[in-house]
Amino acid sequence: MGLHELFFNPWLWTVLGGGVLFVLAVYLYAAKVETRKFRLEHVPTINVPATADGAGRQLKVLHLSDLHLCAPESHKLNFLKQLSADDYDMVVVTGDIFENESGLQYARQIVAGKPRLGAYAVLGNHDYYAYTWLNKTWGRLDRRYRHPKEKRDVQPFIDALTEAGITTLRNEALLIEEANLHLIGIDYPGTTKEKVLELAKAAPGNALVIALLHLPRRLQSLVDAGIHVAFAGHTHGGQIRVPGIGALITDSELPRQEASGLVRRGETVIHVSRGLSADPKSNFRLFCPPAATIIRIDY
Repeated sequence: MGLHELFFNPWLWTVLGGGVLFVLAVYLYAAKVETRKFRLEHVPTINVPATADGAGRQLKVLHLSDLHLCAPESHKLNFLKQLSADDYDMVVVTGDIFENESGLQYARQIVAGKPRLGAYAVLGNHDYYAYTWLNKTWGRLDRRYRHPKEKRDVQPFIDALTEAGITTLRNEALLIEEANLHLIGIDYPGTTKEKVLELAKAAPGNALVIALLHLPRRLQSLVDAGIHVAFAGHTHGGQIRVPGIGALITDSELPRQEASGLVRRGETVIHVSRGLSADPKSNFRLFCPPAATIIRIDY
């Protein structure tokens, strides 16, 4: 077949046109439909036999992550309104809470109600950095451009969270005595193993030790510190998942099969959230809908 015949072949144009329409349909679904299919999911109960006070306690936790709040917001806020925090012992928010300063107006809508033991958060990379298209594209190839050169002032974010009743932890720990719970917050991008060991060592001998972190990295330090349960975000579950393969990328040390859900390292159980959003520049999802998660811990 010559070039002239090939160019005017109706079957060729039918196939090409069908392919273009298919790609466009997938893109529109991933960008406009699945990103709004918010879910509230449950995972199997986590049993922690290592605590020794014999109280037979249960902790019901609502895990939120990667909200990327920025104006305008609607669908995400409507979903959050349905999650009454009064139904939970504790709410944890594991970073990338705000995309920029325009999201500050929504801080009070993150947690609807008052959880019995309070709401706690750590910050993520999008809280610290104002990313550009250069960072998101060329930065994937050249690590020098992966993040902006300067971090922004996160104090307004912390103040907004505080006013909303959410305590931000930055490489620090606190003891919630009524629940015999020692809570550690690890600031982005992480801290040294020595610091994690120091924070965990302050826990009473029979307390449940929980860690909050944004980026799931250096997970062995959590194991070495004797942390029972950890909550993390950042991966968005991969955003795009291929059936039978899993997440195409995880942006972490996790293999693609562990981009979200319960991950075990030694005696430590880590819940990695798919998150509720993404950078608006790349907020599309395929086979990976946004989710908040309920986790029950028996200890």
